[in-house]
Amino acid sequence: MATLKRDFIGQDMTRKKFFNQDFSYQDLSKLKMKQSTFHRCNFDYADMAESDCEGSEFLGSSFKETNCYRTNFKDAKLAGTIFKPHDCFGMTLTLQCSTFKDLRISALWWYVWLMFAGLMKPGDSVVEEEKLQTDLVTMIGPERYVKMRTMLTKREL
Repeated sequence: MATLKRDFIGQDMTRKKFFNQDFSYQDLSKLKMKQSTFHRCNFDYADMAESDCEGSEFLGSSFKETNCYRTNFKDAKLAGTIFKPHDCFGMTLTLQCSTFKDLRISALWWYVWLMFAGLMKPGDSVVEEEKLQTDLVTMIGPERYVKMRTMLTKREL
């Protein structure tokens, strides 16, 4: 069990700069962390549920077993991070290169994101859609696909 650290509850961390800071095991839920710099910071096991990190930069930071439920990473740069959260359902991301470049993601969440792609209807015809869906299931692996689909239906990760 981690030792108690600084209490961040209710603080405003907007437009601030943090380098090599350890936020592990901290309750950062619902904090305003907009347009801030968090370089090489440790967020492992932290609770960042519903935090607003819009426009922030997390270069080289770590999110192992972090609760990112409904965390707002709109326009945030997660490039070069270790992103292996406990939960990140409802998370907001911006689809841009600086979000994903060199992001080290856990296999579980990589498969979950592929499963989300499987919810879409790809292609211009039913035949093309079926082929692409089959290709996706083949890539994930039929057994893993069924298991993941069951987990996602129950939302048990």
